[in-house]
Amino acid sequence: MKYRCAVIGLGRIGCGFDDNPNATLISTHAGAYFRNKKTRLVAFCDIDEDKLKKYGPKYSVTKLYTDYRKMFRTENLDCVSICTHANSHLDIVKAACKFNIKGIYLEKPISESLNNAKTIVEICKKNNVKLQINHQRRFDPFYIKLKNLVVEKQFGRIQQCSIYYGSGIANTGSHICDLIRYFFGNIKWVQAVKSQNPSNNENDPNLDGVIMCDNGIKCSLLSFDYNNYGILEFDIISTKKRIKLNLTTGKIEIFRSTLPKIGLYYKELIPQTVTLPPRTSAIFNGVKTLLQSIQTNKEPLCTGEDGYLSLEAVTALIKSSSLNGKLIALPLKNTNYKIHSK
Repeated sequence: MKYRCAVIGLGRIGCGFDDNPNATLISTHAGAYFRNKKTRLVAFCDIDEDKLKKYGPKYSVTKLYTDYRKMFRTENLDCVSICTHANSHLDIVKAACKFNIKGIYLEKPISESLNNAKTIVEICKKNNVKLQINHQRRFDPFYIKLKNLVVEKQFGRIQQCSIYYGSGIANTGSHICDLIRYFFGNIKWVQAVKSQNPSNNENDPNLDGVIMCDNGIKCSLLSFDYNNYGILEFDIISTKKRIKLNLTTGKIEIFRSTLPKIGLYYKELIPQTVTLPPRTSAIFNGVKTLLQSIQTNKEPLCTGEDGYLSLEAVTALIKSSSLNGKLIALPLKNTNYKIHSK
């Protein structure tokens, strides 16, 4: 049996990233379904007919729709990826759950508001639909191993973390907040101010700030203008090592402390070789984990609740910036605030 699958929204993460002829890893939902032996990519949906004409032939998909409701009524789908803007997610999830869908692979952020995110989670649970949010580093063995090293305190006690990012706190920040939770646990409070370095989306500003986890680990957010160049890096300072992680390429540099040289009173850091699993296609792994979740009736590796908590942290950062950097504790009591993401 092959699972019948479809993709709604044929933009960059839906189909476009795999147009790069130099890409070595699958980077789209369409590519992940197309290459998986247990899935059959049967339908595409997008309001842009030019995208349907472009990507239908590329992936041998002949069932092309501009109306997702018609697609659900017609195609008897098992799984669907929703790669549209966050403010459309709730309506599409509602429609999918009316037609016996088994799994939903939902792009981040889970929704544009916490109220709608909560409704998405509840609808999927009520209809026994496995909901997986595409915070895709959770599906990558590279990051899974690194998280285990942090949890096992192989690096010692975490002293400070700095994260360098751009392209908006909702767009990029949802990934950042999820990775902080994945590595260090739940978030206790946040503070943020609007950055002097603009985002490429005026409705989704860059913020500079602090994220404090329940266990006392503090992460600093430092933003950049991506019109100059892109940086997405995680710098972790522990008592034994320094870990510099490029979140775009997966390149990692690890430095360990050594005895001080003659005349110095402090230890220095020197490069260290650490064996970690090679990077694989996280989005391809995500399709596999979603299918495993359906088959075993277990929770996916990134649940709707994970998506909610990531969105909650982003919302709290935006709220703090609107209040001149006021400390905002989690969980939030007001869940009506709406974010703006691509």
